[in-house]
Amino acid sequence: MIASFARADLRRIARGAGLACLPVLVWLSWIPKAWETRTGAAGQSEHLVAYAGTAVLLGLGYSRVPAWRLGLSLILLAAVLEFGQLQVPGRTAQVVDFAASAGGALIGLGAARALGLAARALAGRRIAAGA
Repeated sequence: MIASFARADLRRIARGAGLACLPVLVWLSWIPKAWETRTGAAGQSEHLVAYAGTAVLLGLGYSRVPAWRLGLSLILLAAVLEFGQLQVPGRTAQVVDFAASAGGALIGLGAARALGLAARALAGRRIAAGA
């Protein structure tokens, strides 16, 4: 019983954190070039990590939503944000950045599903062992 409350709480936290990432992705994508602070990593790496992290959180938070829906939503967001950069001073849209964002979303969703399966398997073992 305690484990189910903990899972529900973690799902709620992941959902909130994942939703909080979405406006951050928009902000970072559409700020003018002069406002940017970069990590020093390649831009595509930043895209991949940002979308993978967001996707993991959303995938865990919305574990009952089909992964393809979450993935399609994040890929569409990446396309809109990349295209929108054409209107931002000093910014450019690049297919390779879109690909990194989309790839990160898919990697993150895959990781979220794998984590979910592992958590269910562990919970099943505890129940079977009488813990």
